[in-house]
Formats: sequence, C-alpha cells, structure tokens
Amino acid sequence: MPTPPLVSAVRRSLDSVGLLRPGVVVLAALSGGPDSVALLDALLRAARKAGLAVVAAHLDHALRRDSLADAQFCEELCDNLKVRLRSGRMSPSAKALHEGGVEEAARLTRYSFLRRVAREENASAIVLGHTLDDQAETVLMRLVRGSGALGLSAMKAWDGELLRPLLDTRRDAVLAHLNASRLPYRSDPTNTDTTFIRNRVRHELLPLIEKRFNPNIAEALGRTARTLAEEHAALREVAAQLLDRAVASAVEGAAYEVKVLKSAPEGLGKTALREALRRFGGLRSVSFVHVEGLFGLVHDGRGGATLPLPGSRLATISRGRLILTAKDQTRPGHSREKPFLS
Repeated sequence: MPTPPLVSAVRRSLDSVGLLRPGVVVLAALSGGPDSVALLDALLRAARKAGLAVVAAHLDHALRRDSLADAQFCEELCDNLKVRLRSGRMSPSAKALHEGGVEEAARLTRYSFLRRVAREENASAIVLGHTLDDQAETVLMRLVRGSGALGLSAMKAWDGELLRPLLDTRRDAVLAHLNASRLPYRSDPTNTDTTFIRNRVRHELLPLIEKRFNPNIAEALGRTARTLAEEHAALREVAAQLLDRAVASAVEGAAYEVKVLKSAPEGLGKTALREALRRFGGLRSVSFVHVEGLFGLVHDGRGGATLPLPGSRLATISRGRLILTAKDQTRPGHSREKPFLS
C-alpha cells in the first residue's frame, strides 16, 4: 500500500531537520480541528517506523461555550490513537486581550503553554498543523497591513523550535487524508466569523484572487514567503556583522557608533537597527514605524535627541553614539532632552 501524501510530507519534514530517529520526542499541538487531527495521525504513522515518541498537547482557552467539548474530543481521539495527551485550561489575561485582541492573546497563551509542556516532556520540537492555505492567508494579511520582507516571510517551516510539516500542503489534501482515514474532527464556528481579518482573507479575498487573477495564488504566495525568508536571513547576517562593528562601550544599556551605522545602505542600516532592538529587549510590539523613527534619529545625529520605544526603552544620541536604555534607568551625564521628531 502506498504511503499517504501527508505521512510522506511529515516524514520528509522530520528527516530534513534531523528529528526522524529513535529516542527523539516531539510535541504535537492538537486543537481538535482538521489540520491538527490530520497532522497528529500522519505524525504517529511516520513515528512508528522511525522510533520517535509523540506527545499531544491541547489547551482549552475557555473563550467559547463549547470549548470543553473540544477538550473532551481531543481526549477521546488520543485514547483511540493511543497517544498520550497533555491538556490544560487557561484563558488569556485581560492585559493580553486589551493589547492584542482575542486572536493574538489566545495565540500567545497557547504558545506559552506549548513551550512549557515541551520543556517538561524534553521535546525536541513543537509540531504545528499550519498548511499552505494558512501561509497564503498570513502573507496577504501582512501585505494589507504594510509589512516588510521579514513580515512577508510569514511562517517558517522550522525555526529550531517550531516545526510545520504541512506548510507546503493545501487544506484540500488535509481533508482528503481525514476522509480516507475516517478520522473525526471538530469545526470551530469562529472560523466563519468575518469580523476577524483572517476569515475575511480566507473566505473573501483569496477566493476572489483565485477566481479572477491566479488559480494557484496560494502556491505563489508560499514561494514568495520562502524567497523573502531566504533573502532576509542573508541580509540579517550582514546586518549583524555591521552591528558588531558599531558596538561601543556603554555605562548601561547598549551603545553603537553612529558613523558606522550611517555608513550602510538604508535597507541594511534599518535591518541592523532592528537587530539592535532584538538584542536589547526583543522585538515585541516593535513595528515599521519604530524602526523608521530610529533610523531617522540616527541619521539626524543631533546630540541629545531621544526616541521612546516599545518595552519601556529609550534611544538617545549622545557623543556620536546611539544609546539604548531602559526608560526607568538614570543615564549618567544626561539631562532631560527634547524628543526627536521625524
């Protein structure tokens, strides 16, 4: 009997990152929806021959009335598939809901749960069921919002922690696998709610483009994401080298020589500044506007100019250096300065 396409895709993905071997543990995220159910089944089939261990994980966000039914379904499914399930119940915090909305808050809560369980299980990877359709939707969403190359790279097939074996697989193939394997799954009613931008892209924008412009738009957007990811990775490596050359001593925070940063082409310089923010506090809530503002601050070069940044950080130009500090720190030798306006 030929190997089902989804099983082959999962096997290739695991093998490509060195995980298809005995003794490896992987954690499969299980929502109960079609993608995650098909992924778990394909993962188990691929794991049997290779000798790797699979653990499933389900988080109940407690945001829908039927969420307990989803959790119960996942328990029954895992019993039938003979795979151990780690389950949890955790609602997003009020702060997370306020800052990022329901979808983003739920995503952050879910990933936090998955990472904790992965550590406890000593898992080498968290395996997610995102498909090519999800990738295409993500690219379009970010394009509409005005993302750059990094944002349009969308989701990675492997980032050293998260593995997405189905990222080149269409949703139709997932449904075909479920039908052929006679596997049940749950349908999330919020997936048809077009008040969410992803659902508008899924049910309105993508079908329109497929019908009127390109019937293979999902594949085209997937190629675009991969190409941009490769190009951005190369640019980021060069930007990191530039940033290393610009490093200057600082009493606190991080400091970089402005003349070195200004010597780079604009695209490289902005990537280097984004890397500086990643190193000093991370990129949470950092947007195009913040990087543009920081680029303007550096190229203006006016001593004493400042720029507030996400994560309670402050950028200051002082004595030919860009200095990044925490806002609540007292900077020796600095008085209160007028904010930089781009």
